[in-house]
Amino acid sequence: MRFLVRHKPRLTSIQALKSLLLCCMVLLFAACSNTLPAQVPASTPTQRPAHSTPTPVAVLPAPKTDSNSYISEEATRNELEKVKRLMDGMTLDQKLGQLIIVEYLGNNYEASGLQEMIAQQFVGGFMYQESNSNFDPPYNVASNLAAFSQQAQSDAHIPLLIATDQEGGLVNRLYTFHGYLPSAAEMAATGNPDVALQQGAQAAQWMRQLGMNADLAPVVDVQTVNPPVLETRMFGSNPQTVATYAGAFLNGLQENGVAGTLKHFPGLGAITSDPHADLPVVNRSLSQLESIDLEPYKLLIGKDNPAMIMSTDVLMPAIDPNLPAELSPKAITGILRDQLGYTGVVITDGLYMRGISDTWTLAQAAVLAIEAGDDLIEGPYTPALVASVIAAFKQALQDGQLTIDRIDQSVERILLLKMQYGLIH
Repeated sequence: MRFLVRHKPRLTSIQALKSLLLCCMVLLFAACSNTLPAQVPASTPTQRPAHSTPTPVAVLPAPKTDSNSYISEEATRNELEKVKRLMDGMTLDQKLGQLIIVEYLGNNYEASGLQEMIAQQFVGGFMYQESNSNFDPPYNVASNLAAFSQQAQSDAHIPLLIATDQEGGLVNRLYTFHGYLPSAAEMAATGNPDVALQQGAQAAQWMRQLGMNADLAPVVDVQTVNPPVLETRMFGSNPQTVATYAGAFLNGLQENGVAGTLKHFPGLGAITSDPHADLPVVNRSLSQLESIDLEPYKLLIGKDNPAMIMSTDVLMPAIDPNLPAELSPKAITGILRDQLGYTGVVITDGLYMRGISDTWTLAQAAVLAIEAGDDLIEGPYTPALVASVIAAFKQALQDGQLTIDRIDQSVERILLLKMQYGLIH
């Protein structure tokens, strides 16, 4: 759960005009939206933004990609051959590094350890987080942050996924640059999915201007308890409504060159506690989970080809009575991979949250996550933590808990994603 501190060809002139008209509609809805609730989750930025109208920007040319080729089963033979050739030339350390997406503290590229994590530990990507002080001056200016992103990419042996959680509303990481943006609940309240489509498109254009290429959004949790822990971050209490608006937001992102992420698998719409504080338990039957929590994934995986899906730390005894979902082979391989047929990149939620860290170290959880079927580990924020995860991976390989074939599966999915979004040519 991201409380803390994630294509298609260039638009024609007619499409650009449609986008401009839709953007005007969005501005009208944003200006008329209601004030958000006073309560804010403890680890979100504490500043409550005043309403302001985002300024439209020109549509940027998106990386060339087939919108139906986000998942590895549909990748072209040429893409697979390129990825396999790239993997043949990678060291074990480079492969293991690709499995990690890091955060960093502060706004100093070298002193934070981010440069070391990228250049020497070969991590697959990093996240910007306002609550980690990443946007403190001078990086509260778009051109400066874009230069930061460019420097990071220039130090990477393999192009980086550069992500943030850009949902709008309570989780609005672009607030520093573009002001208030509507929440999922506000988008759905308009009754017009095109509003969510344009919000996703606008977010993607702004993110790419900042050097970001992946968004850990949209949320597809289905609200079924009141008051909801996620507050206004959900699109509604009906799975079909959630899928409609989340799918529109996802398409807005991905059609404009930013990899989107459905979250939080298998679902947080019924939780009554924050995973930052403990491990939530959802005691639904399997049939209830399938008809409510899993339904948006069923509707979106085949139709909208999400680039990534984020798994999270929730215990669902009907799926696995012992392990949180993001560490559970029954949840990730059994349900998400085998039952729902998802073959794209699965990223964990932050493995530092207490729902995980009360029981496992970050390194132990990382091994369990890869064993379960996840591809990207999210959570390390220093070179020492990255080193501990890499060491744990190597020990698991030596002990037989992990295999090189299992590592290669994830590396292939990650590199295909990067290729399909124009990061690797």
